[in-house]
Amino acid sequence: MEYSNTQQRIAAIGHRPALNKSAFVLALAIFGVFSGLAGLISLATAITLSSGASLVSPADTLLIDAVYEFTLSALIFASSRAFAKGKILSVWLYGGSIALDVLYNMATGNSLNYVFIGFGLFLIWQILSFKDKLQLA
Repeated sequence: MEYSNTQQRIAAIGHRPALNKSAFVLALAIFGVFSGLAGLISLATAITLSSGASLVSPADTLLIDAVYEFTLSALIFASSRAFAKGKILSVWLYGGSIALDVLYNMATGNSLNYVFIGFGLFLIWQILSFKDKLQLA
């Protein structure tokens, strides 16, 4: 019994779909929005806690956390903007946001955000793998 469509199936399995640059930009922007929202929540909580005189220490910690989240959000948005313009600088900016996240969590004794690290490394790998198709310079 001969299968005439075997060659077509093999070709279809090996063929990767065309990458959409806007999907990567959207993914980066969503991560930036979540980081910015976390910063707003930390800032609002710090302001609320600072109104009570007995709880100054947690307010200071939350204020530092808010600054960190806003900085992380700015790096991610800058990476998204550079990627939308076709700059390979976006890889360095996003790599910097991953490094900032790891260093901050290690310095504060928090657990590492493995979802952020994993998604970030996957995203950087995909960008570098398909640099020509994504038209990055």
